[in-house]
Amino acid sequence: MHRRFSVIFVILVSLFSVSAEEDVWYWNRPISKIEFNGLKNVKKSDLTGITSSFIDEPFTEDLYNDILDKLYSLDYFEDIVPYAKHNNIAKNDVLLVFEVTERPVIKSIEFRGNKKIRNGELREQIKAKTNDIFIESKILLDERIIRNYYLSKGYTNSTVSHEVESNDEGITVIFNINEGNSTVIKSIDFTGNSIVSAKALKGKLELKEIGLFRDGAYQPSTLEKDKLVILNYYRERGYADAGILDVKIESQENPEKQRDELSITFVIQEGPQYKYAGIKITGNKVFTDEELLNGQKLKEGAIFNETKFREDISAITSVYSQNGYMMNEYKPVPVKDTDRHEISYTLSITERSRSHIENIIIKDNNKTKEYVIRREIPITPGDVFSQSKIINGLRNLMNLRYFSNIVPDVIQGSEENLVNLIFSVEEQNTNMLVFGFAFSGTTDPGTIPISLQLKYENSNLLGEGRSFSVSTNISNTTQTAELNYGQNWIGDMPIALSSSLSLSHSTTTGLTNYWTPSLSLVQNKYYMTYQNWNLQLGTGVSRRWTPDYAILTVASGISNSLTNNIYDQALNVPVDSGISMYANRWGVSNSIYASFSVDNRDYNYYPSRGWFGSERLTWYGLLPAVEKEFFLKSDTKLEGYLTLLNIPFTEKWGLKLILADIAQFTGLFPTASGISSSNKLYVDGMFNGRGWTDIAKSTRGQALLSNKLELRMPVVPGIIGVDGFFDMIAVKPTVSEMSKLGLPDFYFSFGPGIRFLLPQLPLNLLFSWKFRYDNGAFKFEDDPFQFVLSFNIVNY
Repeated sequence: MHRRFSVIFVILVSLFSVSAEEDVWYWNRPISKIEFNGLKNVKKSDLTGITSSFIDEPFTEDLYNDILDKLYSLDYFEDIVPYAKHNNIAKNDVLLVFEVTERPVIKSIEFRGNKKIRNGELREQIKAKTNDIFIESKILLDERIIRNYYLSKGYTNSTVSHEVESNDEGITVIFNINEGNSTVIKSIDFTGNSIVSAKALKGKLELKEIGLFRDGAYQPSTLEKDKLVILNYYRERGYADAGILDVKIESQENPEKQRDELSITFVIQEGPQYKYAGIKITGNKVFTDEELLNGQKLKEGAIFNETKFREDISAITSVYSQNGYMMNEYKPVPVKDTDRHEISYTLSITERSRSHIENIIIKDNNKTKEYVIRREIPITPGDVFSQSKIINGLRNLMNLRYFSNIVPDVIQGSEENLVNLIFSVEEQNTNMLVFGFAFSGTTDPGTIPISLQLKYENSNLLGEGRSFSVSTNISNTTQTAELNYGQNWIGDMPIALSSSLSLSHSTTTGLTNYWTPSLSLVQNKYYMTYQNWNLQLGTGVSRRWTPDYAILTVASGISNSLTNNIYDQALNVPVDSGISMYANRWGVSNSIYASFSVDNRDYNYYPSRGWFGSERLTWYGLLPAVEKEFFLKSDTKLEGYLTLLNIPFTEKWGLKLILADIAQFTGLFPTASGISSSNKLYVDGMFNGRGWTDIAKSTRGQALLSNKLELRMPVVPGIIGVDGFFDMIAVKPTVSEMSKLGLPDFYFSFGPGIRFLLPQLPLNLLFSWKFRYDNGAFKFEDDPFQFVLSFNIVNY
């Protein structure tokens, strides 16, 4: 409160001191600019995401307080002194200046007293880094992180504190650690278990006995989790009266190994096994029993499973919550028949009125402007609460790739049937600067040259949901430079706009006509080298709709290209007319497309469930007097994703298997003028028919059918995963010949791979084995093994 009064006093003094005639000029005048004086370590760009949303807003006391609260919430500054003055250009506009005193920076971080755990290992755990702004609360959080890390290693008696040394250069943070002895588990035993074996129970526990490949670290919190695991194991098998009467822990010091060794014994009461006698629902008027019990997992007469029963109750409450009934009361009461060993439930429901959204609150968005987040949430204040719309909003926000985590929450509003919807976001870096070596594409898929790559990309420019990138690739055969710009909204409409400009040069080869001394024409043996220059400008626009079942997108765009192929026409006559039509001159080629897609995937980058379908029609050739090729390209894509297995082992990791099926059919429909070889379809070996990198010339045609079957397993979620794939692809000379498609027409490949799950690193490293169907049998190629570098392509 003192801070608020002091800053308001300062700004009022600065405003009133201008002149008596101007004592009211500033109210409701637009804020044209916000500046900061005194910045040394804090970057101005870190503040832009907060201040830019207030530009052009009318100046009021509430708005000023909002700015100040957000600046102080960053914990970057010890003091903020505001000033207001006239803008030099627009005299009636307000220029706000904040004179800031930064908190000191962390010069170094030291650890003292740690003998069992290395400095580098501890440094990886804590959040504070050198050159960060020193914030006491964050250092206290790091104390807890270090303490928890020691607990995870079995040091149950460890203590952590910190001290600070400061000088003119900054702050030195010193963590003082008293490790104490480690505590390990020597043995785990059970008594009272006659139905379930000790081996089965021990295999379910997170606590493990010390062994050759197990550290046996003891954690009291894990013991409590394991007690629940044992109880759930019994109750999922009908033993509703099962309980843990005691856990006996005996400790013995081992001076030689400087550790405490524990013997843990679980004392178990099993009780009888129950069958499920059904559920009776009372108080339900909005929905019938049949509607509430549709899809019930636990059937009457089956062995009672408490986990399935809880899922059935959750499904019942979900039926109500999806329709806005958030304030209902649900009271499941068990009825046990100990003689017949049956258990039934009576579920009493107290129905209340539908809940409405009072406020939608966005938290922790320091860079992304609030309206960028709000517009992706298909629910607004005043609407009836809808769980499905909230889930769609989460999907939309995750698809932006601005956030590493999004946590929704619902809290009571100001009245009984009003709720506040809270979205807490954890922002991730949307700036990417790449400099290094990479494998670059080439017109000859049999070669993968190394190229120098430089790229800068900002996918959330100024926190406004716009994207911008500039990149270049340089190799001995190919040089490219490209600019891209995109935005997903125009005003309040979900209309996306994209534009790209690229310039490329390549030294490449193509088949040339050769006449033998006997005047025989050879078209498949001799090659010519030529220089290709290409300047391309592309623009696209799309409109999205987001009903509950999918994202519907309609798009269109145009591409304009200038192409020049430089070679000696006196020596070479290309076989491909696509080369000769631009021989030593700049020629124009244009195309226009329209597309429609339906997207039901949970996330578009690395989906785990759902489906996707799209149809895209592209017409090539718009200027009959200038262009020489005119044809229609149809591209149909279907994708399906299914999670086969999802078994959590820890809070952060579990075994997950995802089945993906991706099918594509592409057809070309040329006019009477035909179509050049360079524009025909082929198996590239990198994106389709993975592994078949040497058949591009022999497979060119006007119809392509491809299917990819993949089994995906994320190893480190969001970072890296492993894949198994099976590809089959066929190319035919014309679309009509697809009716004669048979097994001998297909190229097959399969193998394992490593997939990077970061959007900034969309790479696939694959090991492929190739085979075909020939003479009634499947046969591997002479060189069946192929290493393939591919990329993760996201369809929209």
